[in-house]
Amino acid sequence: MKAAEKEAHDAHFCVDKQNIALWPREPPPKQDPSLGLQKSLAIRVGLICLSLVVVTSIVLQAILYPWLMGTVSNVKTSAELLKGRVDNISTLGSEIKKNSGGVKAASVQIQTVNASLDSVHSQILMLKTSVEKAKAQIQSLRKKWEEVDHLNTQIPELKKDMDKASALNGMVRALQGRMDNINKLLRQQSDILQMVSQGWKFFKENFYYFSRTPKTWYSAEQFCVSRNSRLTSVTSQNEQEFLYKTAGGVQSWIGLTKAGSEGGWYWVDNTPFNKGSVSFWLPGEPNNVGNSEHCVNIKVSSLQSWNDDSCDIKLYFICKQPYVQSEP
Repeated sequence: MKAAEKEAHDAHFCVDKQNIALWPREPPPKQDPSLGLQKSLAIRVGLICLSLVVVTSIVLQAILYPWLMGTVSNVKTSAELLKGRVDNISTLGSEIKKNSGGVKAASVQIQTVNASLDSVHSQILMLKTSVEKAKAQIQSLRKKWEEVDHLNTQIPELKKDMDKASALNGMVRALQGRMDNINKLLRQQSDILQMVSQGWKFFKENFYYFSRTPKTWYSAEQFCVSRNSRLTSVTSQNEQEFLYKTAGGVQSWIGLTKAGSEGGWYWVDNTPFNKGSVSFWLPGEPNNVGNSEHCVNIKVSSLQSWNDDSCDIKLYFICKQPYVQSEP
């Protein structure tokens, strides 16, 4: 091991600007002067090239810088113009958005106007049709007017005929009225004859039945009701005279009665009782003998012939039925 160490050479480290060398410990060999000169020239050439490059770059900067600055300025100006245009475009976009609602509303209004125009068009067509119909009617009216003019020329003659017809109509109406009266009288006579044939007597638009069978007052009233009549009422002096004269002095029930001793007198056919009829009572009547005389009869053939009597005694009676003309 020691022998090997002895055989090893010492190493030296040398730095020469651009060269780093490791050589043995022995001193380096001497350099050739020509080599040093070549290195010096190479260094100078490099510095010259570097200087030229620096100068060239300076010159280029001096020349190109204004141009670059102008270009940059132009670019900035163009950018500002573009920004302004973009702003204008954005403003226009917002205005377009704002106006889009108006456009939509205008579109709706246009549609409404179109619908109105369609309606107006249809109305115009209807008016045209109406005008055509009116023209046709006018033509028809013209023809009728011509006919009216023709008739106007005939009016004088027609008036004469109308006057004659009016006179004839008056005569016809008068005859018709007379015929109606005659027919009415004939129907009345027929009705009267029919009732008379059944035993009734006619006086002042009323029929009267003078019975031949005596009955109590209540039975007599029932008999009259069965013949569509009631026991007779008396409303005038003429009727009183007709009744007592026709009865011929035969005592007969009439329709005057009262309810109990204290009740007032009344007619069973609902005719209002005339207090002036007291002149038809017999002298001293009504006297209500025994508090049981509640019905009235014609006792004698005289204007003063009324007598109150018991309703249970049997007497002849007089029925009364108003005349109602029969239908033709």
